[in-house]
Amino acid sequence: MIINADDFGYSKSVNMAITDCFKQKTINRTTIMVNMPCAEEAVALSKENNFFDSVGLHINLTEGKALSKECASSELCDGSGFFKGTFHIPFKSRLYLSKKIRHAIFCEVEAQIKRYLEMGFTLMHADSHNYTHAYFSVYTPVRKLLKKYGFKSVRISRNVAPEKISLPFQIYKTLFNAIIKNLKIKGKKIKTTKYFCSIQDFLSSNEKSEIKNDIEIMTHPDYIGDVLTDNTLPEPHPFVTKEWLSDNGLHLEDVSGKKIKLLVCFIHAHIGGAMTSLVNFLNALDTEKYDVDVMFYENEGRHGIKDEINILPQGKRHKKGSVSNIIKKAISPAYLIATVQDKYYKKIKKNKRKAVQIMSKQGCKYSRRLDKEYDIAVAYEFNWCMNYVIDRVKAKKKVIWHHVEFEKSGMDYKIDKKAMDKADALVFVSEDCKKSYCEKHPEHKDKAHFISNLLSSEYVRGKGEEDISLPFEEDENELKFITVARISFEHKGIDRAVRAFARLKEEGLLRSVKWLIIGDGRDMEKLRAMIEEYSLTDTIYPIGVRQNPIPYLKKADCFLLPSRHEGKPMVITESFIMGLVPVVTEYTSAREQIKDGIDGLVFDNNEEALYEGLKKVVTNPKIIEELKNNVIKTDYGNEKEIAEFDKLADKLM
Repeated sequence: MIINADDFGYSKSVNMAITDCFKQKTINRTTIMVNMPCAEEAVALSKENNFFDSVGLHINLTEGKALSKECASSELCDGSGFFKGTFHIPFKSRLYLSKKIRHAIFCEVEAQIKRYLEMGFTLMHADSHNYTHAYFSVYTPVRKLLKKYGFKSVRISRNVAPEKISLPFQIYKTLFNAIIKNLKIKGKKIKTTKYFCSIQDFLSSNEKSEIKNDIEIMTHPDYIGDVLTDNTLPEPHPFVTKEWLSDNGLHLEDVSGKKIKLLVCFIHAHIGGAMTSLVNFLNALDTEKYDVDVMFYENEGRHGIKDEINILPQGKRHKKGSVSNIIKKAISPAYLIATVQDKYYKKIKKNKRKAVQIMSKQGCKYSRRLDKEYDIAVAYEFNWCMNYVIDRVKAKKKVIWHHVEFEKSGMDYKIDKKAMDKADALVFVSEDCKKSYCEKHPEHKDKAHFISNLLSSEYVRGKGEEDISLPFEEDENELKFITVARISFEHKGIDRAVRAFARLKEEGLLRSVKWLIIGDGRDMEKLRAMIEEYSLTDTIYPIGVRQNPIPYLKKADCFLLPSRHEGKPMVITESFIMGLVPVVTEYTSAREQIKDGIDGLVFDNNEEALYEGLKKVVTNPKIIEELKNNVIKTDYGNEKEIAEFDKLADKLM
């Protein structure tokens, strides 16, 4: 989104108003009138205040003194060479101007372009005073010059209005915008926005939710008295604030080219380590270095992400039961084949992961298209995120983030090999996971990078302030375990921990032990049935999903994670920060995260070792007290490691 300040150089008060708007970060571009008296002052102000790279050209054919002798001596100007400012008023002038006037316009616009370049500006964006470049008659000579001098972007004709635009003007504007959007400069289409309007147009539009992305909003900053004002017709009004931008969900794009344009794709907001990692990663990014867009496949929203990050509309566009959606998929052979494969792997092979891999490739074809080009696009998860970034996003460099150990997760490498090949970088959240992957796929060794999941201690402790109550009476003499996980036996191994607890109960060792389980999943009913079967209802308490599980952590002593496989679970770091001792089976990065016998316990990854380890803990709870003292002394937050991503970004660029 662009908020442009027109008329830079018009007067001292306009120059000062535009400079202050840049300081307040309520505009992100301005366009200069190079033939006006205060243009040189405008150049100096843009340099002094660090927005020189955000200045485009405001073609001016209606005010001030003409720069070219051809125009100064034409009927566009008076005897002193000053623009009369009247040629554009008759409607017919939009469609036809004499060859002589068109030549005068060509000479004047070229003179203004040359002055713009002499001033040192490089943004190469053009628009015009009084919209004159949007007249077919004026566009003819302007088009030649845009091509000759290699302009990169241009303003479209105003197409959002407080009232319905009349049919003749709708036709005119639609036709002009279609023509200008197809203008090619050096083989590439010139950049335009989809919408263009004023603040008043935007506020009164019924389509605000639709047009808040890919839009240019025109403003005319000036000081009237001491008040910073938007002097756009029909009437002046106070200039917008950063709070107004935030309230309207508007995000100012970096147009200077200084920032790295970064896209991050994620499947959907959920409770889990990857989501926590995403929020902390985004919040740690330096928004003076990166201009960041985030796209969720569904359930877009802020979810604790800082306001400087732009949340795009969700990728999922189709409605499952819509007629158009059904027809599109029914006539697609690729989709029908994928559907058969999906059913086969789910029902026959019982491999849901592989089924999701197959269908996610098809889902990308029906997702929202992005016309914007990015410097770096990051798939922060596999499946839809990865396929969308690799196949559907225009980006100079593409990165795939690995939160799990690929082979142990149950996914089929053959399905995703092409995506891995096309990626410019593969990021692993664990050194051990990176090592394991590179041993199996050495061809990707040179583009494999380790970047730890980021987590802020302040962020986690802040989430832990909420008051909650436990489903059992609290007793400080009891040893309390907690697990926060998806209830998936094949992954999280909760079934084998329940069986271990059942053996401990038979031995009379669970009188002062409680285990709280937070989460949901396909095996939840099986879990409840097991608890009943082993008569553990007074020991194990599965309470389902909690939007914020962190406050429950501080009520416990140990974090129990009996997983069969993991990447590098964020919840372990969260439990450390909340003062818990992790008790885990040995997943790939367990000994990378936990110092066994110092700040946690790591058991061999089998059911017998889990049972023996838990028995050791419940019969000698002082072990946990000693380990907890070590945990409390350590700061496990690592948000400063965002520097590793900065290094990767710099390397890619």
